[in-house]
Amino acid sequence: MNTAVSCASALALLAIGTAFAAEPAPAPAMPEPVTITADLISRADAIQLVSASLDACEAKGERVTALVMDAKGYLRAELSDDNANSIGLMTSSQKAAAVLLFQASTGDLAARLKSDPQFASQYAKDPRFHFSPGAFPLYRAGKFVALLAVGGGHAIDADCAQVALKTLPWVSVTK
Repeated sequence: MNTAVSCASALALLAIGTAFAAEPAPAPAMPEPVTITADLISRADAIQLVSASLDACEAKGERVTALVMDAKGYLRAELSDDNANSIGLMTSSQKAAAVLLFQASTGDLAARLKSDPQFASQYAKDPRFHFSPGAFPLYRAGKFVALLAVGGGHAIDADCAQVALKTLPWVSVTK
């Protein structure tokens, strides 16, 4: 009897193993490649903004990270200054995520956290976002086209970004 049960168990296990082996999990589909174009923001303008942000903060004694992302969420340029604190890499990305979602500056969003309890309860502790000033939506002719985010410069991130924004005549931070 033990032999019959052992043989039956072995055959059942073999059948289960064969069934799993015969049906491998399908590979995830690769997304179609997207061409990143200059219709929202050009590479030259993105580089200008991050470089000017770093220069402005360096002139004030701070080493930061700055990034430009287009309105579709594609990173166009990111630089960290020599000797920058690594926290700026994280906070600039989190600020960028906030601006991309809400299309408002992180300074305005920080004020909203204080004035809107429902917004605060939903987003204040969300690890995707960092709401300290230093990131701005960029508009061209009323259309949201990109964002600039500066992180790691303590209280002067917004000041450095605003200096950089003045280097491009087409940029507006409001619709």
